[in-house]
Amino acid sequence: MFWKQADSLQFQLLRWLLIPLLLLLLVNAWFSNRTAVATANLAFDRLLMASADAIAEGIEVRNGGIAVDLPYAALQLLESNMQERVFYRVVAPDGKTLTGYDDLPLPASAPVPPQESVAYSAQYRGETIHLLALNKQVYGANPTAPVTIVVAATGGARNALSREILIEGLTRQGLLILAAGLLVAFGLLRGLEPLRRLHASVTEREPSDLSPIDPSGIQKEVRPLIQALNLHMGRVANLLASRERLIMDASHQMRTPLAEMRMQIEYSVQQNRPELSRATLIDTQAGIDRLARLISQILLQARLDPDVLHDQRIAPVDLSELALDTALEYVAKARRRSMDLSLEDAPQPVVVMGNALLLRELIANLIDNAIAYGRHGGSVAIRLNRDGGGPVLEIEDDGPGIPLAERDKVFERFYRAPGSAVGGSGLGLSIVRDICIAHRSRIELRTPSSGVGLAVRIHLQEAGPQPADSTPDAT
Repeated sequence: MFWKQADSLQFQLLRWLLIPLLLLLLVNAWFSNRTAVATANLAFDRLLMASADAIAEGIEVRNGGIAVDLPYAALQLLESNMQERVFYRVVAPDGKTLTGYDDLPLPASAPVPPQESVAYSAQYRGETIHLLALNKQVYGANPTAPVTIVVAATGGARNALSREILIEGLTRQGLLILAAGLLVAFGLLRGLEPLRRLHASVTEREPSDLSPIDPSGIQKEVRPLIQALNLHMGRVANLLASRERLIMDASHQMRTPLAEMRMQIEYSVQQNRPELSRATLIDTQAGIDRLARLISQILLQARLDPDVLHDQRIAPVDLSELALDTALEYVAKARRRSMDLSLEDAPQPVVVMGNALLLRELIANLIDNAIAYGRHGGSVAIRLNRDGGGPVLEIEDDGPGIPLAERDKVFERFYRAPGSAVGGSGLGLSIVRDICIAHRSRIELRTPSSGVGLAVRIHLQEAGPQPADSTPDAT
């Protein structure tokens, strides 16, 4: 059962309910002890007072002096009720003991007022006794002065009574707390039943079942957790679906170049012509390069899934230096197509917030696309500037461009515009879009002012603190 486990919710709730109750029981025990002692003292003081009154009734004046006729019932009252050793003393106005124990202590404080009594404790014959002193006015005596009557008893019965009162009270309260604990445990057991049903329903699911959990019948305090789990499972489901689509698309895209290379190699083996074998090797090498590029893009695309973009490290990046380093890597490729590759830097260094590796991949994909799809012998311009105060990266070519009707589609994975004469994976702009999303940036596809080619503009975030609620945008 859950309550038997120290880390269970039921055990924690029960513990936090019972521990304060036990602390209250301890506090109440202290007060109950005081009350029990006071009650026992009051009861026995009344017995002492009754005994003193009985003794006082036997005091009278005889032959001009004070005589004490000690009633049997006076001490019998104490002995029968207290079952303790009792002591008494009657002191004359002049301080002489008329009867009783001469060494029985008198009140140590101020004298007892006439016709009044005072209760006190003292050490007598090696033990603590409780005493009551009563002043009794005896009329007819000479001189007229009160007689002090002291009655005392040992405290065993008094202490036993106070303990009995305390134990009885604490026993009732302990049983009450025990009953409360059992009732609370039962209530928690019933109250947490929906969680156990939820646990059973989740554990009985198929591993591939990521459908939302039904929160009906669950306490409202737990529903935010259910909603968070549903949100997370939705993200996981989207991620798995995205990965599955990527794998299916990737397998389809990789099957074609692999089949082409296999056919070329088989044809070369069948012909057994050295010059043909060399041409086949060159074509195969080019196919391997394209396949390697495709695999690299597929792996990057998998990393750039929107649900895992938060794992990327963001830091200030010098975009001017990054663009220059990336452009230098494509100079040779541009020359092979007799293209002019240029970089127009901003007057001031452009520093943006981002991930340097991803931004390098973004620039590389745009330059690679511009060179691949641009006009042979044409030009590719890389520009860094500011538009409205924000950094802007622009890469422009003078190729055939992209029709307006196709510009929204080119961001889809493995999409290639109809009639395209250049081979490619169709992942370049999809990767660029996802990197823009990761950097809360905006991408635009425009037609240059010359009316020829394509200009890709990326609006990036200036280096500095970013708003927490900013939303990525790609258009």
